[in-house]
Amino acid sequence: MTYGPAAQPGIPSFDNVFVSREAYKSFLETGRWPDKTMFILEIRAALSKGSINQGGNFQGKVVAIEAAVKDEARFPDKWGYFQFERAANTAKVLPKSASCYACHNTNGAVENTFTQFYPTALEVAMAKGTVRQSYLATVRKG
Repeated sequence: MTYGPAAQPGIPSFDNVFVSREAYKSFLETGRWPDKTMFILEIRAALSKGSINQGGNFQGKVVAIEAAVKDEARFPDKWGYFQFERAANTAKVLPKSASCYACHNTNGAVENTFTQFYPTALEVAMAKGTVRQSYLATVRKG
Protein backbone atom coordinates (compact mmCIF):
# COMPACT_ATOMS: atom_id res chain seq x y z
CA MET A 1 0.00 0.00 0.00
CA THR A 2 1.27 3.44 -0.84
CA TYR A 3 -0.47 6.77 -0.68
CA GLY A 4 2.12 9.44 -0.05
CA PRO A 5 4.05 11.84 -2.23
CA ALA A 6 7.05 9.49 -2.24
CA ALA A 7 4.94 6.86 -4.00
CA GLN A 8 5.67 6.72 -7.71
CA PRO A 9 3.37 5.09 -10.26
CA GLY A 10 4.63 1.66 -11.26
CA ILE A 11 7.27 1.56 -8.52
CA PRO A 12 5.96 -0.46 -5.57
CA SER A 13 6.90 0.46 -2.04
CA PHE A 14 6.13 -0.49 1.53
CA ASP A 15 4.73 1.94 4.09
CA ASN A 16 5.61 1.14 7.69
CA VAL A 17 3.79 3.20 10.31
CA PHE A 18 5.11 3.52 13.85
CA VAL A 19 3.37 4.99 16.91
CA SER A 20 4.38 4.99 20.55
CA ARG A 21 3.14 2.26 22.86
CA GLU A 22 1.55 4.89 25.13
CA ALA A 23 -0.45 6.49 22.30
CA TYR A 24 -1.61 3.10 21.05
CA LYS A 25 -2.64 2.03 24.55
CA SER A 26 -4.68 5.22 24.92
CA PHE A 27 -6.27 4.58 21.52
CA LEU A 28 -7.23 1.06 22.59
CA GLU A 29 -8.93 2.49 25.67
CA THR A 30 -10.72 5.46 24.04
CA GLY A 31 -10.77 4.97 20.27
CA ARG A 32 -9.06 8.37 19.88
CA TRP A 33 -5.44 9.35 19.50
CA PRO A 34 -4.24 11.41 22.48
CA ASP A 35 -2.73 14.85 22.08
CA LYS A 36 0.99 14.67 21.23
CA THR A 37 0.60 11.41 19.29
CA MET A 38 3.26 11.10 16.62
CA PHE A 39 3.07 8.72 13.69
CA ILE A 40 6.26 8.02 11.77
CA LEU A 41 5.77 6.86 8.19
CA GLU A 42 8.75 5.00 6.78
CA ILE A 43 8.52 4.43 3.03
CA ARG A 44 10.77 1.68 1.68
CA ALA A 45 11.39 0.43 -1.81
CA ALA A 46 9.83 -2.93 -2.62
CA LEU A 47 12.24 -5.48 -4.06
CA SER A 48 11.40 -8.79 -5.68
CA LYS A 49 14.80 -10.25 -6.49
CA GLY A 50 17.29 -11.08 -3.79
CA SER A 51 18.61 -13.90 -1.67
CA ILE A 52 16.23 -16.85 -1.71
CA ASN A 53 13.05 -14.92 -2.59
CA GLN A 54 11.10 -16.78 -5.27
CA GLY A 55 7.99 -14.61 -5.36
CA GLY A 56 6.41 -11.52 -3.89
CA ASN A 57 8.15 -8.44 -2.57
CA PHE A 58 10.32 -7.62 0.40
CA GLN A 59 11.51 -4.33 1.85
CA GLY A 60 14.53 -2.50 0.51
CA LYS A 61 16.13 0.88 1.25
CA VAL A 62 14.34 3.77 2.90
CA VAL A 63 12.91 6.12 0.28
CA ALA A 64 11.37 8.73 2.59
CA ILE A 65 10.38 9.38 6.18
CA GLU A 66 7.38 11.49 7.10
CA ALA A 67 5.47 12.20 10.29
CA ALA A 68 1.98 13.14 11.41
CA VAL A 69 1.80 14.88 14.78
CA LYS A 70 -1.29 15.63 16.81
CA ASP A 71 -0.63 18.84 18.70
CA GLU A 72 -3.82 20.67 19.54
CA ALA A 73 -1.98 23.78 20.79
CA ARG A 74 0.35 24.09 17.80
CA PHE A 75 -1.88 23.21 14.83
CA PRO A 76 -5.30 24.83 14.26
CA ASP A 77 -6.71 21.58 12.84
CA LYS A 78 -4.92 19.53 15.55
CA TRP A 79 -2.61 17.71 13.10
CA GLY A 80 0.63 18.72 11.41
CA TYR A 81 2.62 16.85 8.79
CA PHE A 82 6.39 16.74 8.48
CA GLN A 83 8.91 15.62 5.91
CA PHE A 84 12.37 14.52 6.99
CA GLU A 85 15.46 15.64 5.14
CA ARG A 86 17.76 12.73 5.91
CA ALA A 87 20.88 14.33 4.45
CA ALA A 88 20.46 17.33 6.76
CA ASN A 89 19.06 15.23 9.63
CA THR A 90 16.16 17.66 10.03
CA ALA A 91 12.40 17.67 9.69
CA LYS A 92 10.27 20.49 8.35
CA VAL A 93 6.58 21.05 8.83
CA LEU A 94 4.78 20.89 5.51
CA PRO A 95 2.74 23.94 4.51
CA LYS A 96 -1.03 23.81 4.96
CA SER A 97 -1.30 23.71 1.15
CA ALA A 98 0.41 20.28 1.04
CA SER A 99 -1.91 17.56 -0.22
CA CYS A 100 -1.53 15.46 2.94
CA TYR A 101 -3.67 17.88 4.97
CA ALA A 102 -6.70 17.63 2.69
CA CYS A 103 -6.25 13.91 2.06
CA HIS A 104 -6.03 12.99 5.75
CA ASN A 105 -8.91 15.31 6.65
CA THR A 106 -11.13 13.92 3.91
CA ASN A 107 -10.20 10.24 4.02
CA GLY A 108 -9.10 9.46 7.57
CA ALA A 109 -11.53 7.07 9.26
CA VAL A 110 -10.62 8.25 12.77
CA GLU A 111 -9.67 11.88 13.16
CA ASN A 112 -7.06 12.46 10.46
CA THR A 113 -5.68 8.93 10.54
CA PHE A 114 -6.06 6.10 8.04
CA THR A 115 -7.21 3.68 10.72
CA GLN A 116 -9.29 1.88 8.09
CA PHE A 117 -6.14 0.15 6.81
CA TYR A 118 -5.41 -1.46 10.18
CA PRO A 119 -8.18 -3.99 10.99
CA THR A 120 -7.42 -4.23 14.71
CA ALA A 121 -7.46 -0.44 15.16
CA LEU A 122 -10.59 -0.06 13.02
CA GLU A 123 -12.37 -2.68 15.14
CA VAL A 124 -11.52 -0.68 18.28
CA ALA A 125 -12.74 2.58 16.73
CA MET A 126 -15.97 0.94 15.59
CA ALA A 127 -16.59 -0.42 19.10
CA LYS A 128 -15.80 2.98 20.68
CA GLY A 129 -17.93 4.87 18.14
CA THR A 130 -15.09 7.11 16.98
CA VAL A 131 -15.16 6.31 13.27
CA ARG A 132 -16.14 9.36 11.21
CA GLN A 133 -19.63 9.26 9.76
CA SER A 134 -18.21 10.55 6.46
CA TYR A 135 -15.97 7.48 6.27
CA LEU A 136 -18.82 5.13 7.11
CA ALA A 137 -20.90 6.73 4.33
CA THR A 138 -18.19 5.95 1.76
CA VAL A 139 -18.04 2.33 2.95
CA ARG A 140 -21.80 1.94 2.60
CA LYS A 141 -21.66 3.29 -0.98
CA GLY A 142 -18.75 1.13 -2.11
